[in-house]
Amino acid sequence: MAIWERLNFARTATVNTLEKIDESKWDEQPEGFSNTIRWNAGHIYLVMESLMTIAAPDLETKIHEYAPFFSPGTKPSDWPDAAPSKEEIIELLTEQHTRLQQHLEGRLSQQPANEIAIGPLKLETIDDLLNFLLFHEGMHLGTIQAQMRLI
Repeated sequence: MAIWERLNFARTATVNTLEKIDESKWDEQPEGFSNTIRWNAGHIYLVMESLMTIAAPDLETKIHEYAPFFSPGTKPSDWPDAAPSKEEIIELLTEQHTRLQQHLEGRLSQQPANEIAIGPLKLETIDDLLNFLLFHEGMHLGTIQAQMRLI
C-alpha cells in the first residue's frame, strides 16, 4: 500500500472523528490534558505543514496564520485571537492531503531540502517524513478520542 493510501486512511479517520464532535465541546480541556480537541486538530495540520515546508520549501502554505494557535508549546489560554472554527480546521485537514500528494508525487525517495531530525530519529527521505507524520497524527487522534470520552 502506498504512503498516500495510508495518509488518506489516517486523515479520513481524523476528519470523521472530528465531524462527530459538537463544536461546543472542542474547547473543553479535561483534567490531565494540556490542550483541547481544537488544539489537537489544528496541531495535526500545523505540524504536517511545518515539517513539509522544511522538506519542500516550495510548498505553498498558510502556516504563519496558524502557528500562534497550534505550534508545539502553545495552549488555548495564550491564543492571541479567536481560534479557527471547527469548519475551518476540518477544511484545512481535508484539502491538505490532496495538495501534498499533488506537490510531492514522484519525490518520495528524495531527501528533504533541509535536514529533519526528531530527537535521535533522522528523516532521510520525504517518504520517511510522511511515515513519521502518520505516527504523529495517530498519536493526536488517540488524544482526541480520549478527550471525547471524558467530555
